[in-house]
Amino acid sequence: MNDESRIKKIIDEIAQDVIDFAVKLVQTKSMTCSEKPVAEIVADKMRRLGYDEVTIDPCGNVIGRVGSGKNVLFFDSHMDPVAVNDGPKWKYPPFGGEIHDGKIYGRGAVDMKCPLAASVYAGYIAKQIGIPDNVTVMVSASCMEEDYDGEAVREYFSWSSLKPNAVVICEPTDLKIATGHRGRALLEINMPGKSCHASAPENGINPVYLLSSVIKRVEQLCTDLATQKNARGECGSVAISNIYCNTASNNSVPMDATIILDRRVVAGEDKKFIEKEMDGLVAGTPATWKYSDIPGVSWTGMNFVFHSFLPAWDIDENSRLVKTAAEAYKAIRKSEPILFHMGACTNGVTTAGMLGFPTIVFGPGDISTAHSADECCDIQSMLDACCMYAQIAVQGKF
Repeated sequence: MNDESRIKKIIDEIAQDVIDFAVKLVQTKSMTCSEKPVAEIVADKMRRLGYDEVTIDPCGNVIGRVGSGKNVLFFDSHMDPVAVNDGPKWKYPPFGGEIHDGKIYGRGAVDMKCPLAASVYAGYIAKQIGIPDNVTVMVSASCMEEDYDGEAVREYFSWSSLKPNAVVICEPTDLKIATGHRGRALLEINMPGKSCHASAPENGINPVYLLSSVIKRVEQLCTDLATQKNARGECGSVAISNIYCNTASNNSVPMDATIILDRRVVAGEDKKFIEKEMDGLVAGTPATWKYSDIPGVSWTGMNFVFHSFLPAWDIDENSRLVKTAAEAYKAIRKSEPILFHMGACTNGVTTAGMLGFPTIVFGPGDISTAHSADECCDIQSMLDACCMYAQIAVQGKF
């Protein structure tokens, strides 16, 4: 019996266990920086499945290890979903983990507790089948990805000094193989004013009026970016995601006003490029700009600062990792996989964009249901992903 057949045999035997584990994860709340309940469940599951080592790092990431070879394959899924702010719109309870029409429903089902369940059990299957002596499989359940893309895995790699040979980000791609995606810069522009009583606005300088000229420039930049495509046909984008004033009261002219920009970057748009662009947006005005670095505290109590320039990245479609993932897909689905570039950000901004590790994004489920009412993940897609991840690990060609 070849590896493919052995993997399928094991998944047939443990399919209900994988499903039950995914349901339990969905039923357990674990919002950003509050992931402890799920972290403990995942760590316990890894130990029960016989992982060689299970670690919770200072940031709160759970890392399971199988094998001890020098070539490291690293799977990553984050534990935190976004909050539920639209409860009345849900047909099924957001934390019910109910199964209907072959899908698990609930907040975080596809983004990304079902992918996490698939990767955890893939480590188990790989251990049962046997991985090459020169291979180590690491399965990561990372924290605080939704609000702080890439920060938790950056902290892990800094703490551990691990340099994996290949990384599979298990975000939902409907089992298409993403060979890269856009990056992101979070920026803020501040316009100073002069505060005064609102009954006598002539005594002050209203920063909102001054900021309006900068907002017009941002609007024009948004239009221009849509026409500036790189060699892959991708273009960057910019959106004003927040605006607020620093004011003494509602009957005062504000002291200053700030806008937050979400700038999605493509290959070729590095920090120098963005900094020149931002200088142009505020040129000739009293406004200043800066990266919107954000301090935070992980569920373990570790203080960190989220550095908000996240580079775009890609990987050669002829790389060993991409080819091995494609072979795993063909072995399970008996068809050719689709390769593409994602629009959204993942922890790949750290593994590939910052650290240069060969990375793909490859996971079960339809991302279009993420962050929405009745989020769900197809069960067969999750089980197929589990088989494919195990196949990549057992083959050891990355």
